[in-house]
Parts: sequence; structure tokens; C-alpha cells
Amino acid sequence: MTLSKRILLAFEEFVFRLITKTKGNLYCRLFNFFSRLHGHNASIIHDKGIYFVKEKNWRFIHRRQGLMAYHKGLKERAAILKKVYLVDTISFADGDVILDCGANNGDFRLCFGDNIQYYGIEPSPVVFSNLKHNVRNGEVLNKGLWFENSSLDFYLSDAYGDSSIIEPPTYTEKVSIETITLDALIEEIGKPIKLLKLEAEGAEPEILKGLKKHLRSVEYVSIDVGFERGLKQESTLVPCANYLLKHGFELVDFRTERLVVLYRNKQEKT
Repeated sequence: MTLSKRILLAFEEFVFRLITKTKGNLYCRLFNFFSRLHGHNASIIHDKGIYFVKEKNWRFIHRRQGLMAYHKGLKERAAILKKVYLVDTISFADGDVILDCGANNGDFRLCFGDNIQYYGIEPSPVVFSNLKHNVRNGEVLNKGLWFENSSLDFYLSDAYGDSSIIEPPTYTEKVSIETITLDALIEEIGKPIKLLKLEAEGAEPEILKGLKKHLRSVEYVSIDVGFERGLKQESTLVPCANYLLKHGFELVDFRTERLVVLYRNKQEKT
């Protein structure tokens, strides 16, 4: 890397850190400047501590996460997420059902057209308010996913999207949430699932264990299996892979940068 490139990257990192320490109108102005600095035209406004990307009135609260996700605009955000979750080569048809487990602000909804049947599941009460606002064409559920229908402690770390049922190294608050299994959810939907996108900050193996009866109804599973599980920050790649391979899925793609895997059901039941 050349010296000029290193200087530019250092300057961008300085500006990024500076912006995330501000709030309100100043944060909005600096966000918009940062977007233009990178050759984009994203613009945001705010109202009482809640921020909105003007393009779709897209709502977010946490400033660091918002700057990282949206400074290139919502179309670019969608293009990035398609590649991150390895779904850019999958052909989707009108009426296909997508389960977004760990939906956060609902960004994954941006990847698909209006004729997709989208279900967003997000247990964090604060982040769910964003999801409910952002997803106008789809269903949203304020519950956690688990291997049984229950009530559990949930550790909030919303600023970085790291909230989890599995206790993380740091968190801001512990709340009680209701959980549901994937089997129960798919039973309610009553249709085959084209894609299950799963990102649960380390709880992915337990969530998959709640998918038995209707496992054959799921065609694709995209999972973030990064090093995010519990106090030791372990990967969930091995238990997730073992479960899916055992039940008739095959690995079709993987991403090493963020540790995301895509599996396809070899015995899908329609």
C-alpha cells in the first residue's frame, strides 16, 4: 500500500470516529459529508434522536451502525448484503417466502422486490421499532428464535448489532423475550421457504434444532457463522454444518471474510 493510500485511509478513519461521537443535526451534516467524500449521495435527517435515510424514510437509531450501513445509500447497501449472504446468484420468483432471522433494521428486505413474501424476526425491542417502521411490505415478529417456545433472557448490545440469547462479553441491558421455533413459525406461514437467512450472534445451532418437522420445506439456508458465540466468541460453523449436512443439505457457497455459508436442500419438499 502506498503512503498516500495509507494517509487517505487514516483520514477516513479519523472522520468516521469523529462523526460517530456527534449527534443530532451535526451528525446528519457530517454523515452527508462523509457520503459525498466517498462519491455517494446518501442523505439523512433526524427527529428526537431517531435518524432517517431520506431515500426511503429508512429509520435507524444507532449512529455508528447507521454510518457504516447507509453512507453509500440504500441501493448499494442491498447490493452489498446480497453478496455478504451469498444470495446474489439465487433466482427468486414472485411469491417466494424469505425468513430473515435476526432482521435488525430490516436491511435484508432491501435486497428483494415487492412481490417477495418477507418475514422479519427481531427480538430486540428497540431495534424492532426500526424494523416495524421500515418494512411496510412484509410481516415482522418481535420474538426470538430458539429450539423451543419459551421465555428467555436476552442480552442487548444494539449499537453494534450484537444482541444475543447467548451471553456476550459486553452488553448494555438484559431483558426477557418470548421465543418461537422455526417449525412453529413455518407452520403458521403454511408455505415452502425459499430462503432462510440466519444471523443470531452465536445462537444459530440452537435455532436450527428448532427446525425439524419442516426442514424439507426450506430450499436455501444462509448463515452467519462468525466468531460471535458467547463469552469466548466462538464460531458456530461446525455445529451448523453438521446439522444441515446430516439432514440432506449441501454446501453451495461460502464467504471467508465474514464467515457466511450457503446451503441448499437436496431433498426439498414443495
